[in-house]
Formats: sequence, structure tokens, C-alpha cells
Amino acid sequence: MANGFMDRRTRSAYTGIGWALAAVLGLAGVEYTIVSSAWQTRSSAVHELEATAKLTTAAEAKELSQLLNDLYVTTRTISLLPAVRSTPKQNRASAAQDAVRDGRFSVPDSETVAQLYLHLAEVSAISEVYVVHDGFAPERGQVPFLMFDSVIVDRFKSLVGARQAARAAPATPGYKAPAEDEDEEYAEIVRQLDAFRRLHPHLPSSAPHGVAALLSPALITCDNTQYLSTSASHDRDRRGVLLSVPIYDQPGGAFMGLVATVVRLNVLEARLASLPLVPVTAQEQADAQRTGHDAVPLSEYVLSTARGDVRVFDRRNEALAEVVAGRAKAGLSLREPLSGPFGESWVLERHVPQAAYDQLDAQARRTITLASAVTLTTFLALCAVAWLFARQRRAGQQLKELAEFDGLTGLPNRLQLDRTIELSLREAASGNGRLTLLMVDLNKFKTVNDTFGHHFGDQLLIEVGRRLQKHLHAPGAHPATGTGKAARLLGRLGGDEFLALLCDVEDEDAACAIAERMLSALSVPVVVDGQSLNVGASIGLARYPEHGQSAKQLLRSADEAMYSAKSQPESALVVYQHEVDPATQRRLRLETDLRGALSRGQFELYYQAIVSLRQHRPDRAEALIRWRHPELGLISPDEFIPLLERSSLIVPVGLWVLRQAAQQLREWRAADSPIQAVSVNVSVVQLVKSEFSADAIEIVSQVGIDPAHITIEITEWVLIDNPQRCIAQLETLRRAGLRVAIDDFGAGHASLNYLRRLPIDMLKIDRSLLVDAVSPAGLSILAAMVQLAAEMGLDCAVEGVETVEQHGMLFDIGCPRAQGYLFSRPLPAEQADAAFRSMRMAVSWSNSQLFSASSFADD
Repeated sequence: MANGFMDRRTRSAYTGIGWALAAVLGLAGVEYTIVSSAWQTRSSAVHELEATAKLTTAAEAKELSQLLNDLYVTTRTISLLPAVRSTPKQNRASAAQDAVRDGRFSVPDSETVAQLYLHLAEVSAISEVYVVHDGFAPERGQVPFLMFDSVIVDRFKSLVGARQAARAAPATPGYKAPAEDEDEEYAEIVRQLDAFRRLHPHLPSSAPHGVAALLSPALITCDNTQYLSTSASHDRDRRGVLLSVPIYDQPGGAFMGLVATVVRLNVLEARLASLPLVPVTAQEQADAQRTGHDAVPLSEYVLSTARGDVRVFDRRNEALAEVVAGRAKAGLSLREPLSGPFGESWVLERHVPQAAYDQLDAQARRTITLASAVTLTTFLALCAVAWLFARQRRAGQQLKELAEFDGLTGLPNRLQLDRTIELSLREAASGNGRLTLLMVDLNKFKTVNDTFGHHFGDQLLIEVGRRLQKHLHAPGAHPATGTGKAARLLGRLGGDEFLALLCDVEDEDAACAIAERMLSALSVPVVVDGQSLNVGASIGLARYPEHGQSAKQLLRSADEAMYSAKSQPESALVVYQHEVDPATQRRLRLETDLRGALSRGQFELYYQAIVSLRQHRPDRAEALIRWRHPELGLISPDEFIPLLERSSLIVPVGLWVLRQAAQQLREWRAADSPIQAVSVNVSVVQLVKSEFSADAIEIVSQVGIDPAHITIEITEWVLIDNPQRCIAQLETLRRAGLRVAIDDFGAGHASLNYLRRLPIDMLKIDRSLLVDAVSPAGLSILAAMVQLAAEMGLDCAVEGVETVEQHGMLFDIGCPRAQGYLFSRPLPAEQADAAFRSMRMAVSWSNSQLFSASSFADD
């Protein structure tokens, strides 16, 4: 029995030892698996981190190269202007002299340079542009021949005509920088003049290509933009660089001077940090905090010159400053030389912080340490293994959460989008909020992949994601809601599909405006590997709660709307409709086709006579736009004008109408037509959303027509929608000599009292008051309006005259002008001229004071 007992004890011991050994071996295998998995996960994360950094750095380098190249091309354009090349080689003896006022440089030429300066200021918010002749001697008090900055441009923008320009303030800016601030700039200009004279004495035969360029080291520059005084900011905000090109005289092409563009380093810093500007003053810092710009992620880029005398980086990034100073080392450093005439002198560096790698290493070490600790014990092996795997699952979940971004574009992937939509829906439902989904699908992406390869397609998707992300946020919008959740989120669903989530847009029109902005961003050609490609897209819009109560329903609605948009011939936006009726389908069709109507020449102008009742003949005409659709025929203005205004296409179309009408009037006047003036209708959208007055004045000047022969017709809505801006634009037009008329007066909200606020020359009374004039009270009102216009010194016309009786009534109450079908229907230009001439002939033999009906009957 004892032996049997001992045998059982022995067998039990061996069995326990076997289980213990099995547990140890099992734990060792588990540990090996965990260690391998941890390092593989870490290696994969590092690879993705570095690949994304390389792609984004290359894209940033391309953008900066394009920016610098644009600065070079515009500066070179100034240097090659005939006016610049043919001026006397004489610098100003002092700032008190004025190159324009003294006659050495004409106002139109100065305005041309000012427009180029405005382009430079828009490209990179440049501070100043100098035009300097050879032999410049600042030690004798000489100053540049011409100097353009924001102060001078404001002056030129206010000029109207050469006569007013001659009486304008001198070109010397109102702000005078301290003398010591000019010393470094002027010394560098002298040095560059000497270098150009020695190295590039003649205009190259390949001009405009091949014109040389010089880049200065960092130096103190004069300031008329952001930096206010030496006590307002850091010394770096006083510094900039001079980008210069030579000027060659005409016709010999010998060196005669240079054009220098001043670029401030804090402007380049703001560009690297994706900020509108570097907040310098206390007010700018407060604005940055209010708009959320102080929360923009720190930039990892350093822009420097190849010779190392200029370095620009985000001053907020203290860790990057340590790397730049050589006191710390980055986890990954990338270097991308820029391209182009100026770009060859620059290098873009990217320093990914070591902390990004340390985080990945720490995660792997924690997993490995936990696995090693388990092997120290065998008694708690099973419990330790269970705990270890639980810990591993939690660590895996953390890595999974870190991996919820698309590996190609860096945008949130489908998993994160679904979770964010669910969360946003719950918040919207609890607070009666709104939520909008924009599903974006690229047009013909499969063809791109098949034609150029998947590498090309990947680069295209990266650029598309970057543009959509950039234009998703309106300028000044705060990037997050009160809960800390993103108010607007862009992600990639997969393939060529992107999804935008808008949680802060209550209005459908505002959501459509964001979608239109995204379509506009994709309308600019994308350059990949030297290949330029036009990218189109289709966007479907769905809103909570109108188009779905759940994430699944909303996504399906957005998807259906997107496929409806893809059925359009070009890029389109479609809002989801439960049932799309024929009227909606027609509207969607017209909205899509309007985008290309102007470029395809589908718009026409018709003209309707405005008759002088005193002279018994037509002497003016109103230009009326018509759209001849290639399939749907002539579209009514009542149908397509609101669509133009909603999409802001009314701005370019309106300028086209003004130019065509002015050119037609010039032809009529040259042919001795009775029509001596034309009227053009202008939408309130043009006055609110564009610089219409400046554009209109330029068009009239280019066509060469007297501004007094052009009348701008507006409605009383200018007093309701941003009246200050509208009235300011109308006043600018009148100062330039154009006439302004208020159209359809008496049909809307405006009262007679409003006439005192509007800078107008003519009152056009709505036809509804003429119809009401059949009653004694209505006739009294109409007569009072005509009399009031006369007492205010306004010309007056009544619209909608259709009968001889109405015509006679207007003559009796002393109305000077009339317009309507009795005289002429709107006609194309060639038919209108013949009709207007026949009206003049018809009245030549009439001895009565009133026109006869037959004189105006349409043929």
C-alpha cells in the first residue's frame, strides 16, 4: 500500500511538474508572440508615420515653390513693363519728390504697377515693391524711383480718371519709417545693383524667360503692414528679404536698374503655420484667441535659404526651436529643395518630433515588460496569462483607436466617421439641432487609375483630401463645438469617396455654399508628377432630420443624392429629395448647365426702347439678358436670374452684360443710331459680394464710352441687404460719371423717404402704379411721384406702357419718359436698331403731340 501510495505521489508530482513545464513553455510561447506582435505593430506605425510625413512635406514644398515662382514672375512682369524700361534713369533726390506728379511716370502706368502689387500682396502679403535705377546713392539722400505699399495702393484705388489723378496726394506714403530702418534695405539694393551690373549686363535673348533673380539675406525692412513699432513685437517681425530682378532699357536691352519685392519673414512664418498672420500686436493676439487660430496645430516645417542665412519656422513650437538651434534632435528630419528661379535658393525642412517615436516605443515596451513579468512565476501562470491577454486586448484597442485614420490621406476613416455621426446624431436629437452630410465622389477616377497608374491615383487622392479639408472650414470659423467634438469633419470612406460632416450649419443655403466652395477648390487643375489634370466631383447633400433619422438613413440619402449629381454632365451638387418632381429636376438641370453657359456663349442681350415723350422719339435702351439653352431653348430671366444670384455666378455674368451693352452702344453711336445711352440691370448680390463699382469703371474705360451714357439700374433691395456697402458702391459709380437709376420703384418695401438716402439720377416707376392709375386716387399717386422726381432733379420713366390711353395720360401729367410693349418689345441688337430708327421716322411726319398706335406697332 505504501508503495502504491508513493507511486501515486510520484505520479502526481511528475504530473504537476509536467503541467508546470507546460505552463512555462506556454507562457514563453505567448511572450514571444506578444513581443513579436508589439514590435511589428510599432514598425508598421513608424512606417506609416514616415510615409505620411514624406508625402505631406513634398506637397508643401510644391506649394511653396509655386508661391515663390509666382512672386518671381510678377516681379519680372513689372521689370519688363515698357513704362518701367523707358523711364529716365534718374532716382528721386528725396522722398519729397513724386515720380507721378512730376511727370516722369504716368498715372495709368502707376496704376498698372499698383495692380501687380495687389497681386503680390494677395499671393504672399508682401510689404513693399521698389523700382530703383542704377547709380542709386542713398548716402546722398536719394530714395527709390517708385515705391509701392498698401498706403500708395489705397491712393490709386481711389483715383478716377487722369484729371483726378493729377490732383491726388503725392506718392510718398503717409507712414514714414525710422531712417535707420531703411539703411539695411538701401545698402542691399546698392549691392544687388552692382551684382546685376557685373553678372547680367544685358537682357537675355530668351526673355522673358531666363531673366536673373537675386535673393538678399535677412535684413531689417521698412514696414507699412503688420509691424507697428520697435516696442510692439519681437525683433524678428522687423526682418524680411528682398527678391529682385533686373530692369533693362529699351530698345538696347542694357541694364538700367532693378525691381525689388520685400517679403516679411513673419508672413512666411504664418504661411508655414497655416495662419492668416502671425499675431504681433495685443489686438491681433486677442483676435487669434477669439477665432480659434491660436489653437492651430504647431508647424514642424523650417524654411531656410541654401546658404543658411535665413531661417523661418513657427515661433510657437519651442521644441522645434531647440532642434533648429542644434540643442535637440528630431525623430525624423526631411529635406526638400524648392524649385524655380527663386525657389532654387530655398530649402524646406520637416522635423518630426522625437516624442512621436517615443510614444510608439513606450507602447511596445509596456507590452513587452508585462509579458516578461508573467514568466517570473508559474503558480499564477493561468491567471497571469488571462490577465496578460486582457491587457493585450486593451493595448490592441488603443492601437486600433490610433489607427482610425486613413493610411493614404491621413483623414478619419469609415470607422471613425460612423462613430462620430452616431454621436453627433444623439447630440442633435437632444438639442433640436441640425446635421449635414456631404458625400463627395470624384468623376472618372477609375479612368485616371487605368490611364496613369495607381501611384498617380494615390497622389491625386492626397491632393483632393487636402483641398477639401482646406475649404471645408470658413475663414474665421472656430474648429470645435462647445463639447470639444469637431464641428466639421472630413473623412475618406474608401476609394474615391469622401464624406464631410457639418454639425454647426443650421441653414441649407449655408451648407450648399460650403459644398460649392469644395467644388470650386477641385475645379483648379491638379499637377501630379508634372501631369496637369482637371478633377471634377459630384456632391450629394443630406440633412438631419429632414432626410433621415439615423446614420444609416442619412448616409443612404446622401448616397442617392450623390448618384443623382453624377448623372449630370459636369460637376454638380444635389440636395436629397424624397420625390424629385419635374420642376425640381429642371431646376437642378439649369443650376448645373449655368456653370458653363457664359464660357459656351449661350447668353444674349436684347434691348427695349425707352422713349422720350418730349422729343417724340426713343433715345435710350435697356439691355436685358436672355439665356438660349442648346436643348431647352430660350429660358426666362425670371427662372435663371435667381439661380445666378444663389451661386454668385451673377458677378461674372453681370460684368459680361455691362461690357456687351457698352460695346453695342459704341457701335450704335458711331452709326448715328437714335439710341444714345443704355441701361444695365445690376443685382444687389453684385454690390454686396464683389467690387462691382471698380470693375464697372474699368470696363467702361476699356470700351472707350462716355460714362454718362451708361445707366446702372438697381432695385430698392439695396436698402435692405447691406445698405452701407451698396450705397458706397453707387456713390463711387456716380463720382466716375455713370448714372444710377432705381428700378421698379413703388412695387416693394421702399418708401418715398428712401429716395433721400440713395445716390440716384433716375426713377423708374413700376408698372403696377400705372395699372392702378385707372382710378382717380391711383392717378393722383402716379402724378405725385412724377412731380416729386422732377422736384428732386431726377429723370423719370414709367414702365409697362401698353396702350395709347396710358401713353396719353403720362404725357398729360408731364412724365418725361416711358417704356413698354406699346413702343417696342425686347429685341436682339440688329433688330432693335432697325426698330428704333423706324420709330424716329414714324414720328417725323406726325404733327400731333402724341404718338399714334401705328407708329409703335411691331412688324
